[in-house]
Parts: sequence; structure tokens; C-alpha cells
Amino acid sequence: MAWTQSGEFVESDVVEWTEAIWPPSHSRRRKKSRPWGKQKVVAQIAHIDGDFVKLTVLKASVIENLIGSDLRPHKVGTTITKKRPTLLRGNPERLLWSEEDVRAALLAQPHIP
Repeated sequence: MAWTQSGEFVESDVVEWTEAIWPPSHSRRRKKSRPWGKQKVVAQIAHIDGDFVKLTVLKASVIENLIGSDLRPHKVGTTITKKRPTLLRGNPERLLWSEEDVRAALLAQPHIP
């Protein structure tokens, strides 16, 4: 199921998206860096704080390698934080729950700030 800007999502949703693998940043670099490749990431939403989403990586694999040497995708089990617009850039898809009616009930509950 495609995930849109206006679409609601809840903690415990599992999301899959594609993102660039960037070289380590060097403060003295003069040229604009280019991505080294791409990775497909599957992660579970652990916490949502405004525009920031904390995710626990369930699976990550390199799908494109532009430099020829080994690339390191995210480690399984690590927690990463992404801004919502950054996730949306990778065309995320929410994986369906086995109990979609439970998810619908969670969305129907009023949010307590």
C-alpha cells in the first residue's frame, strides 16, 4: 500500500523504501559528493515525534552499487531517525498488518497529546 503525505501511519507499521548510500562526510571536501549506491530498507516504526520518525531496521540490502567496492547497508536491529519528507522521497510502502482491523481501530482512537 502506497504511503502518501496525507496518509496516516501508526507506531508498529512496517515500511519499505529505497534510499541512497552516501560516502562518509569529509569537512574539507570541495566537490559536491555523489551517492555511492542505493539500498532497500524494511523497518518498523518505533516512535513518531512530530515530523521525525524513529525506525528499527528489520532488513536492508544494497540494490545498486556505483563504486564497485563493498557498500554497507543499515545494520539490522539499529534504530534510525528520518524526517517524514525524507522517507516520502524513497517511495515508501506500508506492509499490510495481519490484523488490519486492529490497525484501523488504533487510527480511530483519539490522539492524546
